[in-house]
Amino acid sequence: MLRILVASPYPAVRAGLHVLLEEARRGRSREPVMVVGEADSVDATLQWTRATQPQVVIYDLAFELDDALEGLWRLRAQSPDAAVLALCEASADGRVLAALQGGARGCLPKTASGPELLEAAQSAVLGEPVLHPATTAVLLQQLRGDGPAPSLSPREGEVLRQVAAGLTNKAIALQLGISEHTVKFHLGSAMDKLGAASRAEAVALAIRRGLISV
Repeated sequence: MLRILVASPYPAVRAGLHVLLEEARRGRSREPVMVVGEADSVDATLQWTRATQPQVVIYDLAFELDDALEGLWRLRAQSPDAAVLALCEASADGRVLAALQGGARGCLPKTASGPELLEAAQSAVLGEPVLHPATTAVLLQQLRGDGPAPSLSPREGEVLRQVAAGLTNKAIALQLGISEHTVKFHLGSAMDKLGAASRAEAVALAIRRGLISV
């Protein structure tokens, strides 16, 4: 039996995912499927995962970004055998790459159909990477640096300003009240957006483009 946990801060999203998976199961499932729970926070996701041991966690990145990224690291450390499928808006800026760096097995847009969700879950359990065409396009755009001029999220800007001030990742984490893993996520995302090969280059490019001031 394929055991799936649904995690999202929004009741409507959790209920919708549950319904889509149930409809897909009736229509074309190769094996029995059970939604073992619906978590409404990162902490609840961790608790449900410990209690129910799902094979797949469908994890909505709509959680506040720092919490969402930290949650991915904690999930991977706590339940390494659970495959995480991140769920995000198809155009989510920086979140696709951050989710994959955080240990997600794949990333799907919120517009994914029930059969797509179920097929992705079945593939993830087999250890296969899962990328929907919509999220693949976003990821490739980020990696190539295509599209409009990059913009930084507020947190990415904060991290780069702290880097510019000479702080280490550990010091930045203490300053901002986040983990070092989350600092690395934001710094890596900012570097990818700017096409920078180093912390110093990222700061220089961000200042030159008017994205941060120091």
